Amino acid sequence: MKDGMKIEGRVSWVLRGSDGQLKASGVNHNIVTDKGDALFASLAYTAAPTFQIKLGKTATAPSKTFNNAGAYIPNADSEADAQRAMDATYPKVGGAANVTRYRTSYGAGVATGVWNRAALVDATESDPADGTLTYAIALLEDRPVPKALLDTLEVTWEIEFTGA
Repeated sequence: MKDGMKIEGRVSWVLRGSDGQLKASGVNHNIVTDKGDALFASLAYTAAPTFQIKLGKTATAPSKTFNNAGAYIPNADSEADAQRAMDATYPKVGGAANVTRYRTSYGAGVATGVWNRAALVDATESDPADGTLTYAIALLEDRPVPKALLDTLEVTWEIEFTGA
């Protein structure tokens, strides 16, 4: 008998103006990278890393292979304030017991720019050369996402573990 264990994920985003009104939003599936497969498997016997979400400017297609340009976001494709810690209480259980939810918010004055993709990374990732610490990556749906100075951007990532 063969178990069909899978790891799937999706990333969603919500952009609000300075008045709190919705400007745009989107949802897209992600690619869990090779390093993400290994990390999520290791969680059965080791502590989880401290996760962060990083935004990228280019629309490079996501890649599963960790040493491919589509599998990570180098600093040259981002901004110093575009890699942020999880919001308080995250990560946590998502809408079901087999879903883990991660969320990072970028407030007014933070990560101002035009964004095309996001990555779920290890907090120790400083300037990736090959994506060793990038666990999942996705293009932002309905991109580009133009975040103005007074806008807020909330990025939510969900990883779902499914069996046979």
